Amino acid sequence: MSYGGQASRTIFVGNLPYDASEEQLLAVFSEVGSVASLRLVHDKETGKPKGYGFCEFHDVASAESAVRNLNNAGVNGRSIRVDFAENDSRSGGRRGGGDGGHGAAHGHGGGHG
Repeated sequence: MSYGGQASRTIFVGNLPYDASEEQLLAVFSEVGSVASLRLVHDKETGKPKGYGFCEFHDVASAESAVRNLNNAGVNGRSIRVDFAENDSRSGGRRGGGDGGHGAAHGHGGGHG
């Protein structure tokens, strides 16, 4: 199976409700495997949650299960987005960077009207 990112122990979790607690999310992710760590991203200036985070499992199989089973799962009335995290720097992979070329326009528009 192919997902957005490459299979790893770390998953990206997006579209989180701002009132979701780490404890609540740990309970959700613990249903599919043993969680090594959970990190919710907060605004540096306000300290408020940004609505996304990262969950690291003890093994890749648990992360794969989370992506399969928890994507679009309901948390506090919102459908969360779960996918493999892009290059996890701790896994010794390539140095990440770039500006996320997925949405970048390549070439010329050439629209005829």
